[in-house]
Amino acid sequence: MTHRIFLFEFITGGGLAGQPLPASLAREGALMLDALLRDARELGGIEVLTLRDARLPALAGGVAEVIAVDSADEFDRRFDQALAAADAVLLVAPETGGALAALTARVEAAGKLLLGCDAASCGIATSKSQTAARLSAAGIAVLPHYANASRLPTVPGRWVVKPDDGAGCDGLQLCVDRDAAARALRAAGPGHVAQPWMAGEARSMNLLCAHGDALLLSVNRQYLSHDGNHVTLAALGVGEVRDDAGEYRKLASRIAAALPGLLGHVGVDLLHTDDGPVVVEINPRLSTSACALHAACGYNLLAATLAAARGEALRRPPAATSPQRIELAPHAEAA
Repeated sequence: MTHRIFLFEFITGGGLAGQPLPASLAREGALMLDALLRDARELGGIEVLTLRDARLPALAGGVAEVIAVDSADEFDRRFDQALAAADAVLLVAPETGGALAALTARVEAAGKLLLGCDAASCGIATSKSQTAARLSAAGIAVLPHYANASRLPTVPGRWVVKPDDGAGCDGLQLCVDRDAAARALRAAGPGHVAQPWMAGEARSMNLLCAHGDALLLSVNRQYLSHDGNHVTLAALGVGEVRDDAGEYRKLASRIAAALPGLLGHVGVDLLHTDDGPVVVEINPRLSTSACALHAACGYNLLAATLAAARGEALRRPPAATSPQRIELAPHAEAA
């Protein structure tokens, strides 16, 4: 029985110590940490340990043992301190810059029970182009990716340019046509990709994965805001889309089979087109939409992840759901 769990959320846990702390990111990070702490409170015999950026308000008393992070120089030492004291670790960190994969590798090297995807899968999911190649090889529809500005195909209409390791809409530029995309890709430099803008509704899936298998927890709508050349995620409608035909359930199973190192919560961004869902990217960690699963269907994601990590059967959510809406703020301001 696991007794002490290190719940680490990057933004609230000192990952940006020594850097500006955008209030919108801090809010989303707090949503995810609060969701995990709420799930932990429902579990008997569990002690929780977490890191806390010293600039943020203290957590409510008694919810967890908190180790403060006062500076960037302190972060690694505090992380290792919490890691050494824990039996199991659940990480929520951005894929950008390989942060999630690197932290996951540290947990694996320490021999702790990892309540999440392995480092190899995190490394693949960090790159949109690597993810697309892996899924495409498994016959899964994905958005095409192009890294060479001189070789963009002649596809009419709008294009987007974005970081290959970016998360969601972060850093996404909307271009009026192929030539504008080529110019933007050259200006952006290495580590960026261009994609033709595909018509369809922006959606996402929340999955629970383990050892090549997956349960579909919810299908969500993503409400996008277009501001000039940029696109932001304005809101999430968790559980708003029904899967009566079972196409999302089948897609979830195929993704898990293609990346058997996925474990625990996995978010999948996609477009729903006339030909069906097309995968945009995989987030091998807790995502903001998952924070509403408890309210939407009474699902304890931490308990289900613990069970999956121990080799138990995947815990299915209740059949009935109550859709939840999460309003998001642009990632622009800093606190």
